[in-house]
Amino acid sequence: MDHLAVANWMFQCVNASEDGDQPDPPKPVPRPGVKGEDEDDDAQAAGQGGSSTEAETPEISPGQLARFFG
Repeated sequence: MDHLAVANWMFQCVNASEDGDQPDPPKPVPRPGVKGEDEDDDAQAAGQGGSSTEAETPEISPGQLARFFG
């Protein structure tokens, strides 16, 4: 998650009126080379949840990094 988005959300929650609606929590920022929570759940349900170090740290291409920071 983006720390600035979380900090802004917490500030809004604390400083909002008690009777008003609370803002929605921020959505996670997709990181290059990291599967989303839904993909992880699907892989574990299918029995593909291995514990090898290669599965935990996939290779990230320069193009993926450029799109993320671009």
